[in-house]
Amino acid sequence: MSKYDGDNANNYGLMIFIAILAAVVSSFITYKATSSGANRAVVVDIDRVAAASKSAIALKTAREGQLERLKIMREEADRQVNAETNSENKQKLSDMYAAEISSKKEQYDQQYTAALQTLNQTIHQAVEAVAKKKSAKVIFTPESVFQGGEDITNDVIDYMQ
Repeated sequence: MSKYDGDNANNYGLMIFIAILAAVVSSFITYKATSSGANRAVVVDIDRVAAASKSAIALKTAREGQLERLKIMREEADRQVNAETNSENKQKLSDMYAAEISSKKEQYDQQYTAALQTLNQTIHQAVEAVAKKKSAKVIFTPESVFQGGEDITNDVIDYMQ
């Protein structure tokens, strides 16, 4: 038995005391936080919000128009290429129209992507604003919640209108 054996017993006792004290303090802080509503959780269905959004509906309509214009361009290009009898000219026309249609599609895709990002940001801001108004700190989607949480989907839809 060394002269330090007695000190180790005291250290374990002190560590146990500190652990118990930390658990009590942690429980008290958790109780205060949850009793004041600081960790209130809400649920929002982003798909329903987007479906009800006037901006999303307009974006969908615009996208359908873009795709229809591309289809018309493709059909016209096919008519022009098929009307050409010279195989060399036919290939040149085909390449030219393919490049033109590809360029237009890329332009439409960039516009659509930018509009989607803007819409996503708008929805995100609306969700945060409604959650803040409801004093909620945690926001879930319906797919991630088995039970509980206040559904604020309709409030977000109203906010966006």
